[in-house]
Amino acid sequence: MPLANTLINAGALAGWLLLNSRPLGAQPAVDSLLNAERAVSDASGRGTFATAIVDALARDGTVLWPNAPVIHGVEPVRRLLSAQRLLDSLRITWQPLGVEMAADGSLGVTWGVSAAGRDGAAPHIGRYIAAWRRESGNWKLAAFVGLNLHPLAPTTLPKDVGPLRLPALPARGPGAEFIAADLAFSRLAGDSGAAVAFERYAAPEGFMFGGGFVNRGPAAIRNMFEGGPATAWTWHPVLAGAAASGELGYTVGEAVITPEGGPSRYSKYLSIWRRLPDGSVRYLTDGGNPRPATP
Repeated sequence: MPLANTLINAGALAGWLLLNSRPLGAQPAVDSLLNAERAVSDASGRGTFATAIVDALARDGTVLWPNAPVIHGVEPVRRLLSAQRLLDSLRITWQPLGVEMAADGSLGVTWGVSAAGRDGAAPHIGRYIAAWRRESGNWKLAAFVGLNLHPLAPTTLPKDVGPLRLPALPARGPGAEFIAADLAFSRLAGDSGAAVAFERYAAPEGFMFGGGFVNRGPAAIRNMFEGGPATAWTWHPVLAGAAASGELGYTVGEAVITPEGGPSRYSKYLSIWRRLPDGSVRYLTDGGNPRPATP
């Protein structure tokens, strides 16, 4: 089955999410972002994911690749993706199910489904979240995370991959209020558990991908984290960005998840944040994948 048809079929299962998304900015900006993303997906389907992503990446853009550390900057991302030999034959395309746009049109966010496959093989369906920044009239990819993006395969880390761990980001500069919210979110998870924290900090229309479903709303998100062994969560942001108008932003961070009596799991994440009408800051969505252990 062609990848494009697979994406349409998968998108139909969650198409309501796109209809219910609530862009904050003008429709022309939303249309231009969706057109830009479609062009990158098409380029990935025709050629390679690595080339398409690198060509679309902002100079300081970030790609969260499974089992790699947080990588940012065009050349480091190029080296990382070039080392993944599975990408030479794997075709990855994606389709947005939702979009959010800053009021000033300087930052946009998309999320949706991806399909990865080789010619003649059944495609592998995943999810993604992307933050886009407008630069000189063009949309550039500021941050991208794939959730179950491709069939499981070892990740090859080039020798010059960069640090396996980045320092915590202080709550100042661009995106300071979103950094502060992320840090407070992490503290609450440490004090009261992930279920309480993820519910408390979710926007009313917040959602998370999980178990093949879209879990929408604070209560549904809390349910994702309840049950199972007691687990300690800690995390901190290492990168951030925000719209010039200030009501939409993102954080990229590193997390450690430790089940009671079990080994720690190391991950990284992309969180999308909104300032609500009452002035509070809450996440719209959040997603991540594994990274190398850094005790």
